[in-house]
Amino acid sequence: MRVTMVLPALTEATSPLFRPVKYALFPPLGLATLAGYLRDDDEVRIWDEHVQRLRLDDDRPDLAVIQPYITSARRAYELADAYRSRGVHVVMGGLHVTSLPDEAAAHADTVITGPGEDVWPEFLADFRRGRPRPRYHSTQRTLTGLPPIRRDLIDRRRYLVPNSIVVSRGCPHHCDFCYKDAFFAGGRSFYTQTVDAALAEIDRLPGRHLYFLDDHLLGNRRFTEALFAGMAGMRRLWQAAGTVDSVLAPDCWSRRSARGCAACSSASRPSTAATWPCSASGRTSAATTPRWSAACTTRA
Repeated sequence: MRVTMVLPALTEATSPLFRPVKYALFPPLGLATLAGYLRDDDEVRIWDEHVQRLRLDDDRPDLAVIQPYITSARRAYELADAYRSRGVHVVMGGLHVTSLPDEAAAHADTVITGPGEDVWPEFLADFRRGRPRPRYHSTQRTLTGLPPIRRDLIDRRRYLVPNSIVVSRGCPHHCDFCYKDAFFAGGRSFYTQTVDAALAEIDRLPGRHLYFLDDHLLGNRRFTEALFAGMAGMRRLWQAAGTVDSVLAPDCWSRRSARGCAACSSASRPSTAATWPCSASGRTSAATTPRWSAACTTRA
């Protein structure tokens, strides 16, 4: 089976006159994760239009997988319509598709809402049998048994931070301004890999630097403490994001420093109870406005 996976780009991100650096920061790990579920004899390639324009005229796969954001939806629908016009089955998923599934369905043969790890294998099995459904929605949330990310499909030279990694999904909090609750509706909204699986993924990355793209790496204290303990001796320098309360938790910063933390970007929230999580209910009011702090930086 021939599969093309596409992360469409904004027009400005592909302009030779103006291409913001931020669009070339991180590789498309979501698509590379889904690629891990394909068979060894499948032909698959990933096109990230932020760094390399898709040569659509030469591409006729059996399956096109497109991940649009709201900022690239117009381009995503153009690509989807072009693939469908030549008989290619198009599947779309991600944040924008989950927010507006009916809109996306007008341009796709199949839409997947919510995280894709549990329903993507189900879709692939249905597609191989010739009976793919028009819609799939994730409900069983787990990262257990997640295959290794297909980093061999990513051209590391095109990215400023190729050593990005995600070891969890979602966040334990329920902030009114965040996308998280809508995207994870219908199942768990915060869960992690096993520590051993996360350490194995870290070990597969070359060099020293790591960038954790998790919404809240410090959201599960037991997990992060075990992760930091397992990273002892790896001599890694890493960056991540977490709430200010989690950064200020007793003894937590010294443990991170000892394990190579270079920077932690944080957002503060009102706290009325314990510092882990941020409040007794874990919820902010509609009137709450997040207060962003500068990155906290230290050296190992």
